[in-house]
Amino acid sequence: MDLGKLNWESKIIFSPEDDAIFNSSRLLLFFEVLHKLKPNQGIDLERVCYYDFFAANPFLIVGKDDPLRLELELEGFEPNKLEYISTAQRFRTKRGFMKQYFSLLLSKGLISVENQDGKILYKITSRGIDIASKITSMYAIAYRKSVTFVVKKLKDYSDKRLWEEASLWLEAKSFQVDLYDMVEDIDE
Repeated sequence: MDLGKLNWESKIIFSPEDDAIFNSSRLLLFFEVLHKLKPNQGIDLERVCYYDFFAANPFLIVGKDDPLRLELELEGFEPNKLEYISTAQRFRTKRGFMKQYFSLLLSKGLISVENQDGKILYKITSRGIDIASKITSMYAIAYRKSVTFVVKKLKDYSDKRLWEEASLWLEAKSFQVDLYDMVEDIDE
């Protein structure tokens, strides 16, 4: 086989969560839900990072006895996702790209930014609301429901309490496999 003629791009597994357009669109949905819950109220970047991550991974904060658990599973969220990277590392990586996603939304006029009492806050624009309302995929429906849950659960947390709780949740690993240990087990 001539490796020079092999189409490597078709062999690379694509994950939507690695795509800037997907992540920016998901953030637009986040801002749409936030607007419905708290009209005309902005939110800072740190809270958006936490809320979005937990909305995309709701089982990190949804207890086993929570009635929402079954609803989220029926919506398509997987409680036992196989993850090769730690939850905390995935959060830090996602957070590192957040400004890129915000820039895309800002450049298209879908969100706005303002300084309120020294705090930089973001909120959706009327154009953003219009565009977000046209996103109707199954994932969008499930994500909106998850955002609603996360915002209602965490909205009264102070910044300090949110950081403390998030630190605990990000270390909670629902299901993690150490590939090195798996290889050793196979060799034996």
